[in-house]
Amino acid sequence: MGKFFLSAGIGLVTGVICFFVSVAFLCFVLLIYRGIAHVQPDMTLAYRVAAPVALLAALCGFSVSLVRTFRQKKLTTDSR
Repeated sequence: MGKFFLSAGIGLVTGVICFFVSVAFLCFVLLIYRGIAHVQPDMTLAYRVAAPVALLAALCGFSVSLVRTFRQKKLTTDSR
């Protein structure tokens, strides 16, 4: 059960970090678009796009962490 909570924590941290990185990147992209097209883009687009990206990152972080802990346990028990 501890491995599950560890993987959940890793997934949560991964999602939060990815959310803020995605928002920052998309803000820069929208600002560049604003400079090129001379229009005011909707800046809330960054949050609307970053939320699903963060959710996918959290699920991937959780899944990869959980699979790694089970594989590591299996490899250590097989080598005995």
